[in-house]
Amino acid sequence: MPAYLLTHQQIQTALGMAGIEVKPGSPLALLPQAERLLEPAEAAFQKMADGHLLEAQNGNWRVNILAKAVLLACAQPEEVISLLVTGGEGQGFSTCRRGPMVSECTVGGPALVKISFPITRSAVILMLTSALSGERPEVPTTGFRFQGRAEDAFVLSIILREARSAGVGLAVDQVAEVVAESVKNPSLTLPFALTAGSEPLLGLARSRDAVDASVGRLVIAGHIWNEGGRLVPSAQAWEALGGPPAAGFAIRRTLVSDDGPASQTLQVVRSGERNIVFRVLRHQGESPLFEWSEVTKAELRAFVAATLMDEQQLKMATGGAAAEAPPELSCPNCGTSARAGQRFCRSCGQKLTEGGAA
Repeated sequence: MPAYLLTHQQIQTALGMAGIEVKPGSPLALLPQAERLLEPAEAAFQKMADGHLLEAQNGNWRVNILAKAVLLACAQPEEVISLLVTGGEGQGFSTCRRGPMVSECTVGGPALVKISFPITRSAVILMLTSALSGERPEVPTTGFRFQGRAEDAFVLSIILREARSAGVGLAVDQVAEVVAESVKNPSLTLPFALTAGSEPLLGLARSRDAVDASVGRLVIAGHIWNEGGRLVPSAQAWEALGGPPAAGFAIRRTLVSDDGPASQTLQVVRSGERNIVFRVLRHQGESPLFEWSEVTKAELRAFVAATLMDEQQLKMATGGAAAEAPPELSCPNCGTSARAGQRFCRSCGQKLTEGGAA
């Protein structure tokens, strides 16, 4: 599999020779503009020729035909999949697809681009899940699963944070003040804002009633309780989320059209040996739900597949058969409807047997 590590001057020289323009949504749009393009006598130009990225023909230089297709996919992609590493070990990367051509196109520093091709969508999923879960031992899961409003999840995170730092729960009469102050801290709001937007969190800062309503919903759902005037997390939430995050990742799929790029993001945080997932669930005809849950490695792979593939691609990858009739089966874990032949629940990631039910 050919792979290149190019400077921004080298890749812009190749793009210029091929007559390819970088469009919005491409990872290459992040590169600084080169002051000038390379000349054939320069060592950096010859390195591209030695690597067969460039080739001589009739006394002139041109971009290799396959390399030109790869550069076009990277500069004018129809789809971009990225793994963004926000802490801990591991390296981020991005891949670009245009038609059937898929290539890694990772922009790093100082102004370097890694291009590796050809790769398949299945290989991308393997790269992602390997980077996320590695070879760590599988620990028994707690079964923790929050599903509700983004603001409720944020309030729960603040109660967990206070319990971790102080060793006790958050005083009921201080909740609104602490939450409003926490909204101002980008390091606390970023995972929620990236997934669900900033408006739900701003509502908490503006209204004490909004905070009280979130607390009430969390108590009813069993995620927190009032213990002597202090709010403490449930035993299940504490076991899953009591440890500080060891690493954070964002898997982003961007579809680029004439109207511009549109993205969806799956946030993953590792807490100890546990993988914690943040995402938005959009059920047809319903308000978006914010999900925050612990997942196994198998469930994480299913989540990644569901994030990166549309319905038809997911069926092809999992061997599921097309179904014309409306769904009549459901997931035994969360109750979400499932189609006949579906292997994984699109809501909670539960593995399903043939027929769509466990």
